[in-house]
Order: sequence, then C-alpha cells, then structure tokens
Amino acid sequence: MRPLRTVSAIIAGVLLATLPFWRYAAGEHDHGKAHGDHSPHHGGQLGMVGNHHVEVLRSGGRLEVFVSDAHRRPVDATSGRVVFDAGMVVTLAPAEGRLVGNDFTSAHELEVEASLTDGTSLTIAFVFPKP
Repeated sequence: MRPLRTVSAIIAGVLLATLPFWRYAAGEHDHGKAHGDHSPHHGGQLGMVGNHHVEVLRSGGRLEVFVSDAHRRPVDATSGRVVFDAGMVVTLAPAEGRLVGNDFTSAHELEVEASLTDGTSLTIAFVFPKP
C-alpha cells in the first residue's frame, strides 16, 4: 500500500506543478498580448520602462513623446523634460495625448523624463544617429 501512496503523491505533485503551464497552453494568459507589440506607432524610436512604452518622435525641430501601457493603450502624462547630450534641458508640455517640446536637433543622446497622471515617473535614454 505504501508504494501506491508514494506514486500517487508524485503524480499529484507533478500535476499541481504543471497547472500554470496548462493554463498558459489553454490560452488563459495575457503574456502574449502585454508587451508583445514593440513597433513604433508614431514613426519614432520606442523603448520600455517597466510596464510602459515610451516612443520619441523627432521631426521638424519638434520633439514628441508618446507614453502607453504594456498593452499599448495611451497613458496621459502631465509633464516631462528632455536632457540632450547630458546638457541642454527642454521642458515638455502635454498636448493631445503626448508630450511636446522643441528639439535640439544636433543632439544624439536624449534622456526623457515623463510624469504620469497616476504619479508614476518614467526615465529612459535614447540614442539617435548623429545628424
């Protein structure tokens, strides 16, 4: 009787240990949806900070910063700033679902800081090709 109990305990342990994998295989997960899209939606350069995507678009002397969550849903930012080549600082202002400011076009390293409406602060560095 003792060997039957041991075998039953081992089988039960294996089944319980593999339960999360069965849920994943059955599609009861969100992993493939969250963080799965890393393409820039606005034609800029995309990076991640924790569970947030940050996209920076430089065009025509303007800088635009788009923040989205892990599912790529837009997230409102209240303010931000950019440090260009570890020197010049430009303040970013909210405008229609993004942060905007003047671009220091000769800079190629940017550190972007964004403050979100929920109090979260994001900081991420980008390197662009030299002009």
